[in-house]
Amino acid sequence: MKNNLLLIILLIAILGAGFFILRSGSSSKNDQAQVQPQPISEEQAMVEESTEAMPAEEVMTATYTLDEVRAHDNKEDCWLVLHGKVYDVTGFDTKHPGKEAILQGCGLDATELFETRPMGSGTPHSETARGFLDNFYIGDLK
Repeated sequence: MKNNLLLIILLIAILGAGFFILRSGSSSKNDQAQVQPQPISEEQAMVEESTEAMPAEEVMTATYTLDEVRAHDNKEDCWLVLHGKVYDVTGFDTKHPGKEAILQGCGLDATELFETRPMGSGTPHSETARGFLDNFYIGDLK
């Protein structure tokens, strides 16, 4: 009786696997032509959720001193400098994966923080993150 039960379970498993293989292998041309969505990285999701970049004709080309940047040193008004460029990242801490890490750079030249990510992976930010900076650019450091 036990052997018969095991045989029935084994037979059901084999038939189920065979059905699955046949079902997945017999896709139509339409199924093959459909593009499957690709998974996105956390950084890509962050880019898609953020504000849109300003049109080129509206991008400010102002210059700021480090003293002017220092006046924007808190969560409600956060500017920072990266590689000689000034960014207004106010509110981005809520979307940034490191949350608190971005607040460490408010009012400062945060280039070293950006390049070393001491609160995170310890590695420089990706090219995706670097391209994302354009959304926050407000001018250059004098």
